[in-house]
Amino acid sequence: SSGINAEYGGGGGGGGRLAPDVDSGPVPNPTPDMVEKCFHPTHGWGLYVCNLDAEDSDVTLYRLFAPFGPITSVRAMLDMTSNKCRGYGFVNMAKYDSAYEAVRLLHGLELATGRVLNVSFKAQKRSEFR
Repeated sequence: SSGINAEYGGGGGGGGRLAPDVDSGPVPNPTPDMVEKCFHPTHGWGLYVCNLDAEDSDVTLYRLFAPFGPITSVRAMLDMTSNKCRGYGFVNMAKYDSAYEAVRLLHGLELATGRVLNVSFKAQKRSEFR
């Protein structure tokens, strides 16, 4: 079982809270620059996730991000020799609001393993638009 699932599941203890202390208000609109760099017409909003555990997988990422909204793809990057997670992965979400809330609430989340999750919008490579 990965540290993400154990912490995200709520469990006891004070670490890894998902709810902020105060309501952050409405989701701001993405800037034109952000739309150009982080949105793919087919895949949606790209997110980069790092500080994952070696045992984490595509399923882990899906379970972590699915509560925020529709996901178009997930990919935990695996080491070709060990078939273990290399510590990072990618999630594409269909809706900006969902992606924004996932970044807002998951970035900085302390995992059961003691690792701190790093989640950010991912700039798409130009070759990904072809």
